[in-house]
Amino acid sequence: MRKSKSGKNDNEHEALELNNDLSDIEKGITEDEQILPEESYKLLIESGQAEKISPKASGMLTWQLAKSEADNELYLRLIANGSGGLFSKDWVPITKIESVLENQPATGFTSGVFKSLFKGASANNAGFLAAVLRSPDICLLEEHPDKLFTHVLYPDWRDRLNKLSAIDIQETITED
Repeated sequence: MRKSKSGKNDNEHEALELNNDLSDIEKGITEDEQILPEESYKLLIESGQAEKISPKASGMLTWQLAKSEADNELYLRLIANGSGGLFSKDWVPITKIESVLENQPATGFTSGVFKSLFKGASANNAGFLAAVLRSPDICLLEEHPDKLFTHVLYPDWRDRLNKLSAIDIQETITED
C-alpha cells in the first residue's frame, strides 16, 4: 500500500470513502441508483427481531419493514446485529425477495441465493436475510428438517407474503 506524505497509509482515506458509501446505502437506493431520503419510507414494523441461524452465533438481528412512498412497494432492511459483525443496511425490495424465492426448489436451498440482493460485499448479508425471513414476524422460510443451514419455503409462503403486504392496509382501516 502506498504511503502518504504524513507517513500514514491510505486506510483512513479508504475508510472515509467506505463510510460515505454506507451513508448512501442507509438512505436507500432504488434500482436506477436514485437515492431515496429516509423520510420517503413509512415504517410498518419499526423493530423486528430474528435469531441467527447458527447455534454458535450469539445476539439477535434487528430489522425493519417499510413502505416506500416513492414506489408504494414494501422494503426490508437489517438495522442491527446484537453481537457485532458487518452487514449492509440496504433497503431490499420485497418484490426482489419474492423473485428469488419463486425460483427455489422444494428440496431446499442455502442463504447464498440472496447474495444478489445486496450491493454490499459482507458475507453476512445473505445469511442474516435468511434468518429474518425465518423469524416469526416474517415466517416465509423454515429450517430444512435434516440440514441446519438449508432453508425450505413454507407451503403457504405466498399467503404469508400477502399478509405482510396487508399490514399497511389494516393500519389504515383501524385509523378510520
